[in-house]
Amino acid sequence: MGEMKHHQMMQAPLAMMEMNQNEYENNNQDKKKRLTSEQLEALENTFQEEKKLDPETKMKLAHDLGLQPRQIAVWFQNRRARWKTKQLECMYDTLKQEFDAVSREKQKLQEEV
Repeated sequence: MGEMKHHQMMQAPLAMMEMNQNEYENNNQDKKKRLTSEQLEALENTFQEEKKLDPETKMKLAHDLGLQPRQIAVWFQNRRARWKTKQLECMYDTLKQEFDAVSREKQKLQEEV
């Protein structure tokens, strides 16, 4: 019985390698499609107005842009994550500049003593 399972396990990779070109092309057609520049612009404009959508706005936006509500929700979730990361980077830069200024001032005062 163990020998049979081993044989079946070895057959699966072979079957995958034997996939013909048509099957490969059909599988690649299922990949996600990119948003158009118009869709992106509308999503970005909406994001600037409100970071989180209520269900009614999400449904209207999905209908207007020809997208699924789930696509809108995922786009907003990802955009909020990028926005938050950018905010943290800006805060870090500001704090680092302030720290560097205080460090220079401390060094200057220590040299005077």
